[in-house]
Amino acid sequence: MALKGDRIQAVGPRAQVASLKGPGTAVLELEGRFLMPGFVDAHVHLQAGGLDLFRVDLRGVDSPEELVRRVADRAHSTPKGEWILGGGWDEHLWGGELPHRGWLDRVVPEHPVLLLRTDLHVGVANSLALERAGIDGETPDPERGRIDREGAGGHGTPGLPTGILRESALDPLAQRIPPPSPADREGALRAAALHALSRGVTQVHDMGAIQSPEESWASLAILRGLHASGRLPLRVVAAVPIAHRRRMQELIEDEGRGDARLRWGLVKGFVDGSLGAGTAWFHEPYAHDPTSAGGPITDLGELRTGIFEAVEAGLQPAVHAIGDRAVDWLLKVYAEVAEGRPKADLRLRVEHAQHMTPEGIRMADAPHVALSVQPAHLADDGGWAEARIGARRIAGAFAYGTLHRAGARLALGSDWTVAPLDPRCALAAAVAREVHAASMPGFSPGTRTFGSPDECLSLSEAMTAHTLGGAWAGGMETETGTIEVGKRGDLVVLSQSPFQLYPHEFVTELHAEMTFVDGALVWATEDPSGGGFAP
Repeated sequence: MALKGDRIQAVGPRAQVASLKGPGTAVLELEGRFLMPGFVDAHVHLQAGGLDLFRVDLRGVDSPEELVRRVADRAHSTPKGEWILGGGWDEHLWGGELPHRGWLDRVVPEHPVLLLRTDLHVGVANSLALERAGIDGETPDPERGRIDREGAGGHGTPGLPTGILRESALDPLAQRIPPPSPADREGALRAAALHALSRGVTQVHDMGAIQSPEESWASLAILRGLHASGRLPLRVVAAVPIAHRRRMQELIEDEGRGDARLRWGLVKGFVDGSLGAGTAWFHEPYAHDPTSAGGPITDLGELRTGIFEAVEAGLQPAVHAIGDRAVDWLLKVYAEVAEGRPKADLRLRVEHAQHMTPEGIRMADAPHVALSVQPAHLADDGGWAEARIGARRIAGAFAYGTLHRAGARLALGSDWTVAPLDPRCALAAAVAREVHAASMPGFSPGTRTFGSPDECLSLSEAMTAHTLGGAWAGGMETETGTIEVGKRGDLVVLSQSPFQLYPHEFVTELHAEMTFVDGALVWATEDPSGGGFAP
């Protein structure tokens, strides 16, 4: 393959391509390594992920004692009274007991603490954090949120908050956490970009805000500054909340949509919550809680209006929907939006699409729909999902094989920071659907396949969804996603061919060694001049 400037100039036999060499040509001999298009991560929270690189990491913690120890360790280097923030915990890894404010009060009574669950829809706060947010036993549950409370025989006085906050109940704490400074935001975004490049990811779709809607705009402002100064090393498609669609429309009218390195115009909305929080919206009640089927976490009338207005303004909706009823609702709205419009102009995105009905799967093959899915969630949720929704509905969970055969357009991603920004994890989960039995009550050590093996993607299918599929979802398929003459030189060199490995070996044996964006080497494991890179 030959690159010239930022484009792929030629692909073919060595003799044919070598004839293009000139006095300014550099030659890179891969020596058995594997060249492929750069990965496209179609769903990340870039600023939050970058900030989390500097916060308390609780991903994989398998005991309450270890959770508490990590928080206590951070307290040693944090001035009293300042916030300690972290996330990634999953109660199923230690038996299912939810964290409690008392766990934190014992070791960090003089620091306000907020630790988000791995799905970001639930958090645990200590007593000082609850006090600062004005949350006590008299505080009512907010609309579309819940404050877990002590019951008879619990840790403390019945009615008092346990420290667990769900959905909008997290908002009062988010409002009291000091926002990152511009310097902190820039440092987080630069760290996040390098983290992505080190995994072979050359393009991300940044979904922006996790707590405050202004996070998205602050992040976009920093990204624009980095790009203007030539310091944005990867490709970004940036989103803001769908509630801010008119503000985004005004930005586009005044300044355009950006360019191929940084583009905006994506607007993010929510239908429901998450399976782990019990707020994903299903047609039937949860198996573990027959009183609830979850529900919308937003006003559906406002969301429907927002989707129609966004499309009319030339914006691209990307809407979170996890439960089967949420996905059905969204796909029906998308069908209404597409009626009478040129389908080639539409990229209507369903973010997550974890649980689907047969009707939803049929609607998902529409030419204007992109399913932005995150296979690593399968590995995280698979150990306990059946206990939440029952064996029958598992057939419609993470149904990637069925969706692919039905003609749906899949775009793979991570949902970082919810799951690691690491395509190896996504590929392994999509291809093998292995769930570690340690998180599954009643199973012996080892792994098992989640759901039907028919839902596995082939490695080729998964890699296409993690490259070209993501590029299509972001409207970049004519520029990136494949190795073709005329496309941009967004490439990754892997240590070896993934086709020669078993899926569970991807994370341990497969490594990104060089990453190129627009034909420029932007990340490498070592100085390439020592490994065959010569003029």
